[in-house]
Amino acid sequence: MTEAEVFETVKGILTANFAIPEDKITAEAAFRGTFGMDSLDIVDLVFFLRQTFGVTDEMDDYRELHTVEKLCTFVLRHKGS
Repeated sequence: MTEAEVFETVKGILTANFAIPEDKITAEAAFRGTFGMDSLDIVDLVFFLRQTFGVTDEMDDYRELHTVEKLCTFVLRHKGS
């Protein structure tokens, strides 16, 4: 899976489950700032990532992933682990 494929999948998760318009989802977009997501939204997002990519890291490992790009890079490195 490429970074572009991960990005498109994450984009699909964000639009389907959090009603975020596709045109707002860019690599630089911040989950809290751009999308207005709160801590419960982030927990839900991690749940969807675990289901979709098989990512099994602890919640603390996601703490510094503030942008879509950082999250996609993290998923690409950790998927199926």
